[in-house]
Parts: sequence; structure tokens; C-alpha cells
Amino acid sequence: MALSDCLKKGWLQVITESSLTQIQNELREQAFLGPVYGFPEVGHVDFTNLGAELWQQLSQRCFAHLDSPPFAYSDVVYQKTARYFKTETAAAKAIASARQEPDVVSATGPFPIGPWRVQWWRRFPEGYRIEIEERWQWQGRCSELSESFYIDKNSENADPNRLREILDCNNVTPGEWAVMAAVEVGPQTSNSSHLARIVWDLNGRRISEADCGTALESCLRYGWLRILNSEALDQIHEFIRTAPALPVLPKLAALRREGCVYVPDPATPGQLIPKPFSANEYWGDVDFTPAGADLYQRLLAEWLGPDSDDRLSVSRAYSSEEHRYCESAEPFPDIIQEHEARGAIVHATRIIEIGPWCVYWWQQFPAGYRLELELSDL
Repeated sequence: MALSDCLKKGWLQVITESSLTQIQNELREQAFLGPVYGFPEVGHVDFTNLGAELWQQLSQRCFAHLDSPPFAYSDVVYQKTARYFKTETAAAKAIASARQEPDVVSATGPFPIGPWRVQWWRRFPEGYRIEIEERWQWQGRCSELSESFYIDKNSENADPNRLREILDCNNVTPGEWAVMAAVEVGPQTSNSSHLARIVWDLNGRRISEADCGTALESCLRYGWLRILNSEALDQIHEFIRTAPALPVLPKLAALRREGCVYVPDPATPGQLIPKPFSANEYWGDVDFTPAGADLYQRLLAEWLGPDSDDRLSVSRAYSSEEHRYCESAEPFPDIIQEHEARGAIVHATRIIEIGPWCVYWWQQFPAGYRLELELSDL
């Protein structure tokens, strides 16, 4: 009903080929850069000029009391990503698929990498890397120099009833399995109320805080999971040293936080100072024991089949070019510091004064600045 009313009042419109062409022509005639977040798609609902004007008036009144610097809108235009596979066949298949994507400008490999690991406990004797370069513009992408791990557990062979039978045969409850599955992506909080927010049952529903707490206690009691402390981390790092392998996701594999965060300087209001990550950053979190990791991988292979590791999707975006658009250059120094705090290396920065630009086609500015950043985490 609200949507219908907004359409009747002329605040919103359904985008057609004709209306989209008109929007594009008007921006082109006025030499606008953007839109940073791209044009609306045909068939989608968007503002009319009247609705956009009303929305901006309401927004200004609602947030006029906030004394915050102008927002810098992000548009990543280039990214280079390494992806890793257990077999050469899987890597070659991924290259062929990537080359069909319109934004991919280069896909090379496979390159053999020898022994490699994802988590500290998930190690393979051999593997292959591929390199993918992508370029975009006006898609409003954010910088994603990040590590990514995923394993497909939703295929047609991943029958939850079959998993339930496997768990029963191994005296593992669905709740205990769910907690271990949450820990698979890295150490998690030992606070059951927080942990319950990311723990899902076999049917894809969140489990209750009480059930999560019970399952966590059982996993700790059986020695499948443990609370990380100095001794546990020393054991993990020793495990890594005695079974060397390429850490394709360094932060996840070593459980060692490098770099720093930037915090307010108490001596100089408005300024930020670096604060290195603490050596005990992960203390108190829950992680696998070697026995628990072995059990989890064995159950996973029994459920998904002996080729379950071929379902792994492992990638690391390590180089990018990011553009930031803003009414003023005021936020740019803090943005550079934030990237450095996350461990990125800032290779080059450029600040360019620009003319008319827009975030969305209807959110327009007569002038502004663009910060161009070349980043990597190597």
C-alpha cells in the first residue's frame, strides 16, 4: 500500500528503458561524473525528481544536528585476486569460468604451489593458484583486500538427513556439529549469547542461546574445542612450524594479528594514533583442538564425499585501486590511515579536484574531490 501511494503521489517511479535513457542523457549533457553507485536497473523502483527532492529535505532535517565530516563514497575500479584449489582440474575449470565474466580482464594459471594450508589445521600436500584481474567503474564497490574462505554445503548431495545419520553414528549432536561448523571459519567468541547469532542448525535456522551454550560446553568437555590462551597459541604455532606449508590466507592460517588500529589521541583531540594489535588478541576465543579438527574433517568427508575438499573456495584479494568521492578533501587523511590500520600498504595517493558528480543520479553535487588509492597487502 505504501509503495502504491508513493507511485500515485509521484515520489517513486518504475524505471523503464525510456526513463533510464532520459536520466543518462541529462547527466551526460551536464557533464556529471558518476553515479558512483551506478544507474538504476530497468524494472526497479527509484525516485522521481520530486521524490528525491522531498527525501533530501527530510534527510537534512533529520540529521541536521549531527556534526560529522562529509562522507566519502567508495568506488573500487581495479582488483587482483589469487584463488587456490586442491586440484589442477578444479583450477582450470575456475579459469574458464572467470574468462566468461564481463569484468575480468585477465585470468592466468594454474600455477603449482606445493604444500599449502587454509586454517592452521587444514593442510594439503599440493595445490594450484590462479590469478584474476577485474576492472569496474560506477558500481560503488568497497575495498576488499581480504581473505575469503567458503565450502559449499548446499549442493544436491549435501542432504541434512544424511548428515544427521552420520552424526548419530559418531555420537555427535546436531548442536555440537553446528558450533564446530561456526568455528571452521576461524576462532569465535566463547560467549554463547554472541556465538548463537552465527550458529545454524541442520535446517538453516539459528539455534537458541541455551542450546548453543550446551553444545559449546560439550565440545569443550570432549576436547574438540578449546579456549585459546598463550599455551594453546604456542601449540598451534609449533604445529605450523613442524608441518610447513604456504599459508594462502595468512591471517586465518597463523592466528596472528599483524598491523595496528588507529585510535583517538587523548593528547590531541581530533587526531588518530596507531595502536598495535595485542599479542593476546585471540585469547578467550574458541578454536579447534587437533582432535576436534580431525573429527570435523572426517565427518565432513563422510557427509559430502571423499572429494569434499574440492568444494573449497579460497581466495585472497591482495591488490586494488580505490576511488573515493567527497564534497571536500577533509575525510581523506583518515581514510588513508584506516587502510594502513587494517594492514594495507598504500603505494600511491592522488587527490583530484573534480566538477559536477553524483552518488545516485538524483544525489548531485556541483563540485568535489576524488581520492585515488593504490593498495596492496603484500
